[in-house]
Amino acid sequence: MYRIVTKYQLLGLRNEHDAAHQHNHMMLRPIPGVPEAFDTEKAAFDWALSNHEDLRHHPEFVVLPVHHMVLTWQPDDLPK
Repeated sequence: MYRIVTKYQLLGLRNEHDAAHQHNHMMLRPIPGVPEAFDTEKAAFDWALSNHEDLRHHPEFVVLPVHHMVLTWQPDDLPK
């Protein structure tokens, strides 16, 4: 049996320069010090609001849902 689990990830937006093409673009980057995943979108925003020091280099950020397919097994899943 499979189920979908949704976690949320907080990523920073950074303006980066591409020297090869001579232009700037916004990139999503992991933010050091941020937990790898949050159980709810609200938890991610609450963390961001209470951790200004960790976000000082990422004044712009996004919270993205990350979907995981998880294999689950329970005794009642056995074929009958």
